[in-house]
Amino acid sequence: MASVVKNDSTHRVPGYSSLRKNLLHLAPRLANLPQEVKDDLEDPSSRYNIGWSHGKETLESGKPGTHHIVDQIYGPKAHYQNLNWLTKFRNFYAFIKLRPEVPYMTTVSKGMKVHKDEGLESILTRSRCHKGRLLYYFPAQQGIPGGNSMSSWCGWHTDNGSLTGLTCGIFTRDGVEIPCPDSSAGLYIRTRNDQIVKVVFGADDIAYQIGETAEILSGGILRATPHCVQAPKGEESSGVERSTFALFMQPDWDEKLSFPEEVHIHKELIPSNASLTYGEYSEMVLDKYYEKKQ
Repeated sequence: MASVVKNDSTHRVPGYSSLRKNLLHLAPRLANLPQEVKDDLEDPSSRYNIGWSHGKETLESGKPGTHHIVDQIYGPKAHYQNLNWLTKFRNFYAFIKLRPEVPYMTTVSKGMKVHKDEGLESILTRSRCHKGRLLYYFPAQQGIPGGNSMSSWCGWHTDNGSLTGLTCGIFTRDGVEIPCPDSSAGLYIRTRNDQIVKVVFGADDIAYQIGETAEILSGGILRATPHCVQAPKGEESSGVERSTFALFMQPDWDEKLSFPEEVHIHKELIPSNASLTYGEYSEMVLDKYYEKKQ
């Protein structure tokens, strides 16, 4: 399940267009900083869920995830006690400050009952665990094995939060925004009836995907959205990079998750009818996607 909400006169985030553009153009600048600067922004103790991460996450069939810089505002104190690095990136900070004001969350989640007497909206509104992630896709290497697959830029996966908000990505070459030279490149999702659909939406719109914990809390009524990203192909795609921003809206770290009898996601990790907090569930999923902490 995926949805697009238009940033129009009915649902408008003040300053969204300029904040989005300023933020996304920051991604290639950050990615091309000297390695020692990026090393200083890494946080291994959070399994690289804070600060800069490059090639640490493994998704479909061992494929690496995207490369990103992250703000996570809440979690185990050992993970998230120091966000001083965030002040170095004012455009990132300005954009993520929109989170409490974004009306789209209630538009998309209103009416989604996940407990008998409680909806997804109230669970997300009280959560302190939302996470912003600036995503950067390095230029694809042409002619390598798997380089022409649909998931060549990011492997198939589902998000472990409840609801993911996505900005429309930009394509650049040497930091300059360009039209994508390959119309097949971009974000793809798999529907419930196993159809593959390319996601297309406007620069000022926001797309939403259902995450794993919305599926869990709804007892399987909602289904997490499998998705991947395809890199552009062909000679004209040489040096083309992509940047976007994802806001992962997720339950509070201590929110209880009661798993249904039939579990469709991470079956090897979750026993039927299990009861875990969102924090416990997140740790299990992170162990799967990242190397376990020594």
